[in-house]
Amino acid sequence: MLKERGFKSNIKQKEPNMTYLIAIFCPPLYFLIKKQWVGFCVSTLLLVLCFFMAFTFILIPVVLIIWALCSICAVWNLRRLCMHEHAEVLATKMAEKMNQSQSVPPLMPKK
Repeated sequence: MLKERGFKSNIKQKEPNMTYLIAIFCPPLYFLIKKQWVGFCVSTLLLVLCFFMAFTFILIPVVLIIWALCSICAVWNLRRLCMHEHAEVLATKMAEKMNQSQSVPPLMPKK
């Protein structure tokens, strides 16, 4: 429908919507998908520790804090990767525009 109206559709469906959910609810899985082994090991160790601490109902606030810290680290990493990817796309587009503007000779002004 957009193409009928003359709009270009150059969206590359790389939006990490589901990846955000994975990063929030299961940080070790996020780090495993991204092949970041140190983050995977640390977050897995912390969440296994949280699992055992959750059995004592007294430590549930500590469990939630540790889980939130793991989730924040995963989301922060995802956001950093998205911003880096966006900057690369923007830089390539700007380089293409600069090459186009340099290859086209300037028009002579009318006298």
